[in-house]
Amino acid sequence: MSRTIVRRVLDLELLDPRKYQATPGKLSITRYDQDLGNTACDVYDGFLHPQFDSAAPAGAPPTGPTTDPYDRSRDIEHSGTETCGTVSRT
Repeated sequence: MSRTIVRRVLDLELLDPRKYQATPGKLSITRYDQDLGNTACDVYDGFLHPQFDSAAPAGAPPTGPTTDPYDRSRDIEHSGTETCGTVSRT
């Protein structure tokens, strides 16, 4: 069995319409980051593409660092460039 691990950070604000141009009672997204593990590299079509040991990789080979997808002590940093590494556990 293999799975794709997704970790997302979504920060929201409720803005004061007297100070900002905002709709009363509506949330505003201030930050959205994600970290994906065990998914195909260089495939950006809006879908996840899990990697299985029995199937040949469909995208570019992993070139990034090995990371633990369950390590919540590290922050998700959006660098602007997507790196494709390997996961230490699934």
